[in-house]
Amino acid sequence: MEVIFDMKVNFKRFFRGMIAMLSIFTVMIASIPVYANEETLNVDFCSRYVTVNDQKMHIVLYGDINQTGDEVSFSNPEKPTLVMLPGLGEVSPHLSFKPLAQQLDSSFNVVIAEPFGYGLSDLATTTRSVENINSDLNQALEALNIEECILAVHSISGVYGLNFVYEYPEKVKGFISIDNTIYDEAIQDELEMEQAYMLDAIESFDSLRNSFPSIQDFQLALSENPAEYGATLPEIIGYTYPESDMEEYIQAYSLSSNATIKDEINQMNQSLLTIKDKKFPDSLPVLALLSADNVQNMPAWETGHRNQLNFESGNHELYILNGSHYIWHTNLSGIIDHIEDWQASHNF
Repeated sequence: MEVIFDMKVNFKRFFRGMIAMLSIFTVMIASIPVYANEETLNVDFCSRYVTVNDQKMHIVLYGDINQTGDEVSFSNPEKPTLVMLPGLGEVSPHLSFKPLAQQLDSSFNVVIAEPFGYGLSDLATTTRSVENINSDLNQALEALNIEECILAVHSISGVYGLNFVYEYPEKVKGFISIDNTIYDEAIQDELEMEQAYMLDAIESFDSLRNSFPSIQDFQLALSENPAEYGATLPEIIGYTYPESDMEEYIQAYSLSSNATIKDEINQMNQSLLTIKDKKFPDSLPVLALLSADNVQNMPAWETGHRNQLNFESGNHELYILNGSHYIWHTNLSGIIDHIEDWQASHNF
């Protein structure tokens, strides 16, 4: 089995001394209050924080962006905006999604959300139930003045995203799922074994982190020899990260596998039950993109995804793409083509 919960690959590499990183909403943004300089700028990238439950959530924007004083806005508010949500325990959602965001920002206004416990965001102050995770996201979208959205989810965010569709239907105009996690009894035993494995791996990583006098000392060690600790950026076929991205990745890596992620893993069984027998609304445009590797390794993977959709509605589509669980890491052009074709067919 390739991966269902994204941290499996990450932690396998950890035990080999090569820990890699762990495993969309359309909106018209008129003006987003942020912490910016007074200088007027036109930029194609903007990293900001929004406050949710008195905690800071890291948000990254890609596209043609106007930044003036304390206000930021996309130059073309008529263009649909993708809000991307990560797989379980992703070290840096921003940097993982960056190659995809940069390829799509000519067609979409792109927003990458780093949930609490992920990337550069604060830890959560509430338990990681589906309800609380979705409430956090909704508050972040409101802080960004996002009223209507296309949600693009990877892996476990598919569980939260499907529930979000029903909890906040007015917010979701379309849905893109990238090898999203499903509930299927045929794979439940395997998921429970994986859950236990991830929890053990978190303890091992935490022990490593705590062996240093401070988080700053840990970050220094990671910076001096990232390969020794597995703190290397993802390998993306056809894409090369600039060296400047390493600073953000080292910071995110040093803070990963934390108490918030551990709680989210512990909530996993209950979270999965929330989507048992749940389907996408017939009226909602849905694009489901599956990893050929996972389909080949798990027959229930394709069946379970088809059971979430109603192809007779005319709004639901499913495609199997060559590549791994992180489809855009191994088949960037393929996933871009499908998303842009889907966008054009629905006039977003």
